[in-house]
Amino acid sequence: MRTRIAIAILASAAPALAQPSPPEEPAPPAEPATEPAPPAEPAPAPAPPAPAPAPAPAPAPAPPPPTAGWKDGFFIQTPGGDTKLKIGGFMQFDGRFFVADSDDPHTDQFGFRSIRPDLQGTLFEHYDFRLLPDFGAGRAVIQDAYVDIRYTDVAKVRVGKFKVGFGLERLQGEAQTTFVERGLPSLLTPNRDLGIQVFGEFVGGALAYQVGVFNGVADSASSDGDISDDKEGAARVFVRPWASGPAIVKELGVGAAVTYGDTHGTPAATDLAQLKTQAQTTFFTYKVGQALMDTDTVIADGRHWRWTAQGYWYAGPFGVLAEYVRSTQHVALAGTHLRPTAEAWQALAQWVITGDDATYKSVTPKHPFDPAKGDFGAVDIAVRIGELRFRDSEIFDDGFADPAKSARRAWSAGVGVDWFANKAFRFVLDLERTWYTLGSKTGDRAAETSITGRAQLVF
Repeated sequence: MRTRIAIAILASAAPALAQPSPPEEPAPPAEPATEPAPPAEPAPAPAPPAPAPAPAPAPAPAPPPPTAGWKDGFFIQTPGGDTKLKIGGFMQFDGRFFVADSDDPHTDQFGFRSIRPDLQGTLFEHYDFRLLPDFGAGRAVIQDAYVDIRYTDVAKVRVGKFKVGFGLERLQGEAQTTFVERGLPSLLTPNRDLGIQVFGEFVGGALAYQVGVFNGVADSASSDGDISDDKEGAARVFVRPWASGPAIVKELGVGAAVTYGDTHGTPAATDLAQLKTQAQTTFFTYKVGQALMDTDTVIADGRHWRWTAQGYWYAGPFGVLAEYVRSTQHVALAGTHLRPTAEAWQALAQWVITGDDATYKSVTPKHPFDPAKGDFGAVDIAVRIGELRFRDSEIFDDGFADPAKSARRAWSAGVGVDWFANKAFRFVLDLERTWYTLGSKTGDRAAETSITGRAQLVF
């Protein structure tokens, strides 16, 4: 019985024994001994690459040069500029007045000294030309007519009628001289002639040269032809040692030139000079016969040579120009021969009192005349002295010149004032006095005092 009860108790307890025991609560984790290190800061992310710069826009093509316009004269040209024509010119209106000339009266007068349209241009890039007629003094003359062949600045070729490379002041443009008239040395230099010339410059203008062959002209003369087969050679060199240097010496230059040739005149065309003062009065001529073909006329008859030393210096508002010329000419009178020598020199100084730059090519005002802006152009003052004389008395002793009509020596002193309103307009006022040795029936010709004014327009 007891057995049965026990079996029943075990049977009832079996399902409970089969149940799993509930899980125990997990033990809390042990406290760490120290505080854990904070996590490391992450490295900054690399910056994104900068965007590539936008490509620069292609430069706009340069505008083509204008085919017509105004730049120191009206011009027209092809689109590339290889062929062009420039039209300009200048006019010079003069007034000449003589002071206290009762002993040797001269005529006070106004007149056009020059009226010159100027045509210059280039053909096919390498061929330059110039045509310069002159309608002043009631006559028509071709002053310049030439062509330059220019492939390099070192050696260019000029053919036609142009100024002979010789005199320093003579080579200045007519609109660029400091005084109305050139000084006494220019009376012994050739002016314009027909011929061929090679010229050029080296080292940025530090060395310039001219070498040519011409028909040959009398002192101070120009010609459009020749009266003999003989020709004349001319050579000139001019050095500016510091042409690329500081401004104080950049425009310092010295030079020399020579001409040599044979000349043979006739009683109708003597090929000899007449010498004139700055007021354009004649103070020396060789003897001339009474009739056109009179053999009692002095003519050129043999070698004629000249040489010159010259120089200038321009720095800021100051300028100095100096020149010496000697001319020796074989002459003949009724079978008698003589070789007289004439020499001349001058020194000229210039000061632009308004502070503008003085240059060999005149003055360009920094502030052109404009009263509304308080601008009045540029003003300069200039002085010069000079002399011309014949070294040999035989020219008068042997009857080649008349001492009662021709002076053996002339020397002069002058002062001038220039007003440059702008690049185009200029007014000049000069006072000049000239003294003489011989030239009068009573001995020395009376001194000449003249006042010369000029209004000049360049376009």
